[in-house]
Amino acid sequence: MQMFIKIEDYELWNIITKGPYVRTTTIDGKVVKKTEDQYTQEDFAKLSKNCKAMHILYYGLDAKEHNCICAM
Repeated sequence: MQMFIKIEDYELWNIITKGPYVRTTTIDGKVVKKTEDQYTQEDFAKLSKNCKAMHILYYGLDAKEHNCICAM
């Protein structure tokens, strides 16, 4: 599966192994999460990559595992 994901989009593999992209900004020297109205086009593109990575992982599960995750 690793090779399939890397071939599909290498950035997806980084998201899966290092964690999803979190939208943050720096305000008065503190890093805080952005509100949705502060998102840039780049943020939306990275969020889309997060969702695509999750989608690929969900489709790699068998029906029982998929149902367990979706029930949460």
